[in-house]
This record gives sequence, structure tokens and C-alpha cells, in this order.
Amino acid sequence: MKYAQMVCAASQNVGDDIQSLAAAAQLPRVDLHLDRDRLNAVEGPGPIGLVMNAWFMDGNGWPPSDAVSPAFVGFHVADRSRDLVARHAPYLKRYEPIGVRDKSTAEFLTSLGIAAEVTYCMTLTLPPRARAPAHGKVMIVDADDIAVPGTLERKSVRLTHVIPLMRDATKLQYAREFLEYYRDSASLVITTRLHCALPCIAMGIPVVFFGSASNYPRTRPVSDVGATIYNRQRHKKGLTPGSLLGRALGRVDWSPKPLDVSPIKARLLDAVAARMEALARNK
Repeated sequence: MKYAQMVCAASQNVGDDIQSLAAAAQLPRVDLHLDRDRLNAVEGPGPIGLVMNAWFMDGNGWPPSDAVSPAFVGFHVADRSRDLVARHAPYLKRYEPIGVRDKSTAEFLTSLGIAAEVTYCMTLTLPPRARAPAHGKVMIVDADDIAVPGTLERKSVRLTHVIPLMRDATKLQYAREFLEYYRDSASLVITTRLHCALPCIAMGIPVVFFGSASNYPRTRPVSDVGATIYNRQRHKKGLTPGSLLGRALGRVDWSPKPLDVSPIKARLLDAVAARMEALARNK
């Protein structure tokens, strides 16, 4: 059997590549790369083992071709793609129980008669850092509109997960360097990005996460693992300090403790190991 690492050629979100790195770490080796959005075009010979930890999908590249042997862990279906996935429900039934990233996806698959279990995202399997940096930095990641206390903002570094389109290998290198920078230099991460929050939580970095109510089904894993999701709309810059929304700013815990997600990490690793073993048996 060959093993593939998933890439996202059309994505400008380095979070997709961070997910790819976390999933590939559980493969025996990486023989080739497969584009998340063109899995239906993969040609043999198979089987090609692939961890299906990703957000699906941009376009109509579903279901994957028969050359792909999927290990479903951390699977998420975008709302706009549910009709397409529903039309191909028998494909997922071949591999149930489907390990999904969030409870919303689990409920959707269950409504189709497909067994599902919430495994969460493979980024939660990243190893914890050995120690916090002696002189760490506050990192504000795609949260420029958030009203951050001046004491934190003055010593912060601002980053974005939006990157230009580039070769897959270059994007993966960017993702590695992002993770290393967070691990080695962050004392606190303030972000609106799910795949900044989850890997940082896994590495033992304190995280303050802001999300929107409309996006809660997708970002719910942040609260499921023990962190708080603060309402992004209520904490934007420019709110009147004396208003109800302005006073809400004082309720943010800007000094959160690192979270211990080792039980979730252990279940994730067991889930992916069991599915990879099943692929090897059935090759």
C-alpha cells in the first residue's frame, strides 16, 4: 500500500496545511500528495491510504476514487456540500463509523443513517512543548478587529494564516514554521482561527479564541476541549466602553491556563491507528 498526505492546492489558509502535517505524522511514510478537492480524479494503481482529516469540500470532487483507501478521522462537511454528500451516502457507509471533527457533522451523518463518532481534529495530536518560553510573545492571529488590552497589544506580534497561492511543498513548509514559531515563542495566542487555536492548545499554549454564533457548529471543538469561545461581535474595537457590549470586554480571561487535552489526544491516536490497521489488513 502507498500512503498519501493530503494537500489543498487552491487554499490560501495555512490552517489547511497545518491539518495536513498533523495527519501525515500518523502515516508510516508519505509516498505522494493528493489534492483534497480532486480526490475523485485520483488514478490507480491503488490502494492509497489517506487520513481524511479535513474540511470538505470546495467544488464537486466527491466521492474519492476507488484508488483511495480512506481513514476517516477528523472529517468535516461544509454546510453547502451536504446535499452532495447525502447523494453519495452509500460511499461513507462502507467505512463507518466515520470519525468526524465536530458534533454538527456527526449529527448530519447520523441523519443519513451513517454511524459516526466525534474524534475531533488531528491537530490535537501535536505533542506538547517541553517548556514555555522564558520571554514569550503575545501573538494576535487574524484578530485585528478584536479589542485587546493595551498591556498585551503593546508587546504583541500580529500574524495571519492567509497566504498567497504557492507550491504545495512551500505551503507545507510555511505551516511547519508557523507551528514551530507558536511552540517556541508564544506566551499567549489570541485568534479567530480554528486551526491556530486547536494546535496551540495541543502544544500547551494558552489561547484566547473569538468566534461567531453563526460559525459555532464548526468551531465548537474549541469549547468541547475546555477553552472558551468569546463572541467576536461583542469584543470588536470601537465599542463604547460604558455600553453593555463594552462592559462585556472585561469578562474575557486574558490570562488563561494551558489545557490538558491528553485524554482527547489518546482517543484520537487510537482512532487513527485502528483505521490505519484496518486499511493495511484490507489492502
